[in-house]
Amino acid sequence: MDKDDIKQAVLEVMEVQLESQLRAIRQLRGEPDSAPPIPLRSGKRRQSLVDLSIQILTDEGEPLHVNKISQLLQKRFGRLADRDTLSSSLSKKARSGILLRQTAPATFGLLDFEENANEKS
Repeated sequence: MDKDDIKQAVLEVMEVQLESQLRAIRQLRGEPDSAPPIPLRSGKRRQSLVDLSIQILTDEGEPLHVNKISQLLQKRFGRLADRDTLSSSLSKKARSGILLRQTAPATFGLLDFEENANEKS
């Protein structure tokens, strides 16, 4: 994570904190909320970190270390991912043979569907 990414993350946290404080002050003054505290979702489910990681691996076209995947998750999608949790989730998918393979310790790539088909034959 470079300096700009850290700065962005800190600024986003500060913004959320200040918005919460402003809402609390308005509530104490008896003013109605101008916006709902949590943005309403439109029925579309939020993509999981594994789904987004698979999208990153597809875009990059090569196996990536979990640290790089975590950086790209933050940069492209604004999602923070704990390295150990992400690694555990990706490892579980890789062990099950679902879309991923583990190419080295903490390094993941997409399954080659041709190789996968030949192994099952």
